[in-house]
Amino acid sequence: MLTLRPATTADAAYLVDLETQVMRDHALALWGRFQPAPHPSAFDLGNTRIADLAGERAGLLTVETAPDHLRLRKLYLEPRFQGHGHGRQLLAIVRGEAAARGLPLRLSVLRPNQRALAFYLREGLSLADETDERIFLSHIPPEYRADPVL
Repeated sequence: MLTLRPATTADAAYLVDLETQVMRDHALALWGRFQPAPHPSAFDLGNTRIADLAGERAGLLTVETAPDHLRLRKLYLEPRFQGHGHGRQLLAIVRGEAAARGLPLRLSVLRPNQRALAFYLREGLSLADETDERIFLSHIPPEYRADPVL
């Protein structure tokens, strides 16, 4: 069973290692270099949760709350846990949090990360914008009511 818990300082080295595992190749493809987090404290522990599966750390979620949306900063799964529906479960949790607040969910993927892009599109997110480096996606829940601009 997949569960979430707040990240702690004891998880910091794991966060750096996991980011290296899942992002290194994409960064190399895009920029020709990968620069890991300079220190575990570079992670936003206050907004990061660890995904545990059967007592093992399997991944992480970092979600930031803005006044007008939720921003999914990181959804990382260890390679051995990818392709088994766990990413779908984590995304469903975040989408549920956004819907409960009546807010859109926003995120971006690095352009070389076509697997992540395909995943988010399959899960119903929509293309919102693109740059040379990133593809921005969003999901706007039916309950969303933007305040009118005055």
